[in-house]
Amino acid sequence: MRSFVGIFLVSAAFGAAIAITYFFVAHEEGAGTALLGFMGAALTFAALYAVAAERDADLPGDYPYETSNEVIGEDLGIFTTETPYPILTAICTLAILTGMLWSPLLGIAGLIGMLLCLWRLGAESARV
Repeated sequence: MRSFVGIFLVSAAFGAAIAITYFFVAHEEGAGTALLGFMGAALTFAALYAVAAERDADLPGDYPYETSNEVIGEDLGIFTTETPYPILTAICTLAILTGMLWSPLLGIAGLIGMLLCLWRLGAESARV
């Protein structure tokens, strides 16, 4: 997990640095700065969530002297492969973004759908 958190925090710092640079180079253009800042914030949130949720995780990727041959067959976690929720989440994201352009009602419907999809995806992932 340390490598995961490290990669995400370095990527978040990169996003924040690019957002600050973009703010000054693009003469205070708000949309690009906000999106780059959001990227940094989302990556920071993911790293902090991993630290909080998986602080006792003992993953083979954290051992610096392990080779890939030594960790063959290790349990990586539970993955739901036959779920419709990732594609439904993408469709809801599309509805939210399209709603920002055309109709606020479509955006609200997409947001409600997104919350439902994430709720059900979390419930599915928690099932063992």
